[in-house]
Amino acid sequence: MKKILTILVMAVASIATITASANGTFAKNDLVGSATIGFGDGFAQRIAIDYGVADGWINGNASLGIGASLNNTIGWHGGDILTLIANCSFHYQFVENLDTYVVVGFGGGVAMAHKYADGRFDWTSSIGARYYLTPTFALNAEVGHTNRSFCNLGVSIKF
Repeated sequence: MKKILTILVMAVASIATITASANGTFAKNDLVGSATIGFGDGFAQRIAIDYGVADGWINGNASLGIGASLNNTIGWHGGDILTLIANCSFHYQFVENLDTYVVVGFGGGVAMAHKYADGRFDWTSSIGARYYLTPTFALNAEVGHTNRSFCNLGVSIKF
């Protein structure tokens, strides 16, 4: 696992040194909304918002965002989970029109199984990418732990 992580870090560092400056896929004051579906512990649906708070880092290619998501997961064996997550995202643009990012967030919600509802703590930690087909419309994908799922696909709109 250490070898794979080392190779991945070296590859990212190599690509970072040869990329051009960002064309603005995610920058300060940008507001991006996303809607995704995913699979993992159940069928997941999510709506999220990401707001750019800083940019111009790492040769002008990196930026920082904050945001939130409202998540619902319908469990494979019954029960629903509804959560609200606050998050922070780090974005880096390797190629034109592609916004790659890492998201970490924490929040809570309620798990509803049969006739019972329990409060719960939840978190997100994932890597993702948005590919902009137009200056305001993108397709996106995330892998990691997001909304109790391991793979999410959807669309994003820059307002």
